[in-house]
Amino acid sequence: MSHSPEDVARYVCNDCQLIHAGTPRRTATGKRSFDPPEDCGGCGSDDLIAIQNWVHHQSGD
Repeated sequence: MSHSPEDVARYVCNDCQLIHAGTPRRTATGKRSFDPPEDCGGCGSDDLIAIQNWVHHQSGD
C-alpha cells in the first residue's frame, strides 16, 4: 500500500488574498486537524477564509 500525503487545509486572507497553510494539531481521536493562522503574515489581518469557501465568500464591500 502506498502512502498518500495529507491534504493540508489552506486559508485565504480576505484583505490581501495571500494563501496560508493551516497549523496542524491532533484531535482527541488521534486524527490530524488544521487550524487557521491567527493573522495574515502579509498584511496582519485576522480575516482568513477556508479556501474551499473562498469562491462563495463575499466581503462586506
